[in-house]
Amino acid sequence: MAKNPNSPLQRIRQYCLECCGSAHEVKLCPVEKCPLYPMRFGRNSLAPKREMSEEQRAAAAERFRKAREAQNENRDA
Repeated sequence: MAKNPNSPLQRIRQYCLECCGSAHEVKLCPVEKCPLYPMRFGRNSLAPKREMSEEQRAAAAERFRKAREAQNENRDA
């Protein structure tokens, strides 16, 4: 979770860790009525999952491949 320590989800995670005391206690949190409960792991479990078709998956794989190649070229230069 080192990408952006000030992101809202990471701040929620920090709050839950401070409230419960440890990551294990956050997992066992009994306060299901807390508005932050679904996001206590630093992820939004309420967000709909994106389903991709095979064509979309192939296009994304190609974009990632090109991005990796460009990154490797920049690193070598």
